[in-house]
Amino acid sequence: MSPGIESDVRHDEQERAAVRDVVGHPRFWIAPVAIVIALMSLMAAAYLGAVVNTRANLHDFHVALVNEDTGGRVAPDEPEMNVGKQIVEQLVPTTAKQGIVLQQMSRSDAMDKLYAGKVYGVIAIDANFTNLMLGLARASVLQNKPVQPRIDVLIHRGSGTFASSITTILADEMRVQVNEQAGAQLLDNVRSQVGKDFKLAGASQLALSKPINVVVSEPEPLPDGAANGLSAFYFTLLLILAGFTGAMMVHILVDAQLGQMPIEFGPLFLLRKRLPVARFGTLVSKWVIMLIIAVVQSGLFLLVCHLVGTSLPNAFVLWAYSVLTITAVGVTSSAMMAAFGNTGLLLNLIYFVILGLPSSGGTVPLEASPRIFSAIAAVEPMHIVYYGVRSILYFDADPGSGIMRAVLKTTVLLVVGLVLGLISTKYYDRKGWFRRPNALSVPPRLAKLVDADVADSVTVNEAPIQDTIAPGPGRHEAVEEPVSQPNVVRHR
Repeated sequence: MSPGIESDVRHDEQERAAVRDVVGHPRFWIAPVAIVIALMSLMAAAYLGAVVNTRANLHDFHVALVNEDTGGRVAPDEPEMNVGKQIVEQLVPTTAKQGIVLQQMSRSDAMDKLYAGKVYGVIAIDANFTNLMLGLARASVLQNKPVQPRIDVLIHRGSGTFASSITTILADEMRVQVNEQAGAQLLDNVRSQVGKDFKLAGASQLALSKPINVVVSEPEPLPDGAANGLSAFYFTLLLILAGFTGAMMVHILVDAQLGQMPIEFGPLFLLRKRLPVARFGTLVSKWVIMLIIAVVQSGLFLLVCHLVGTSLPNAFVLWAYSVLTITAVGVTSSAMMAAFGNTGLLLNLIYFVILGLPSSGGTVPLEASPRIFSAIAAVEPMHIVYYGVRSILYFDADPGSGIMRAVLKTTVLLVVGLVLGLISTKYYDRKGWFRRPNALSVPPRLAKLVDADVADSVTVNEAPIQDTIAPGPGRHEAVEEPVSQPNVVRHR
């Protein structure tokens, strides 16, 4: 057997021994299995827990209530009635048990809040409501032409499609509830006036038993291209992903260019000369790149929206806020990876995506999810970004509709990312923990946790490997750098 063949056979045996030692050791597979299972379980709990039981989880769902009914009398000598007031006194406690908060206010205030996204709907009772009810009662025995009294339920789909559906369901339930009470009262009043022996026609009894018409309408429908109120959520998702995944890609590519990790294209493996760039300098370069990406990508997002027909009423404001959002998310994500290393990737995934989607309020309002998601939303970027984008797209960027609060909190996120990155990288650089092998000595106990036991370990000899890639554009000079070459010896 030739020496070359013999060495190949020995190498194969050593490789199989290394695989048995590494793969067979629990520390090799326990960590990835545990991490993946934990993340997927957290994702399932967050996504399904937020949407599966919205009716039971409904709380603090604010709807404006307008009662302008001035009342009326059955006859001049009869006491004054106010059916609108009776309906309000019936609705408020009943809806409160369902998690719906009816706030009584004037019509102008109610409409202002509706158009600013501060309430999910408006229930309005007109000034002549009681008189119309009495006129309907008189028409049941006289030849008068009746006008059916109505309660208007106004919605705005810019507050969310699901939220509008909740308000619509409330209107359907209210239709049954108020007609049951008002109808019974109206029939009693008519019979008391005409006598119990008077026979009401069947059509009259039917009309009196269901006297109120509850009408759901949208005073200012969203324009075409608003995806029925979902375009703001999907645009928010684009901004968060551009910042989060963009920072991750920039992290990998910049580290490869600086020689901190290899560049791989299929079978091609290229490890460049490690450049003496400190952690802080590396992070600043990533921040600059993310700013460039934010400016360009925000414009391209708007271009795509225009090409597919998305409604863009405030394009420049949306572009400016998009630049701020992508930069803030990208800077914070980069800072997390600089501070925590590979663990920062998992933390970013949990913070920006796994917990961000169910607490955004873009598909299901927070008032229809468990209360824990409201607490999460207080510190989640996706929630506040959604409110900012929603304000720009649906509420004309009105300062009271959430845009100012969104800009402020997104700026705070940017500052937090800058401070975290600055403090962590400067501290690491000052301690001499540079990004090179053996820059930080690991305590023996920690080494024992991450490495195999001494009795089961493999011996690894480091040998210098010559970089054979010829210098050229974008390539560094060939260097000798210690690369671990396994020379496996199993300890018995």
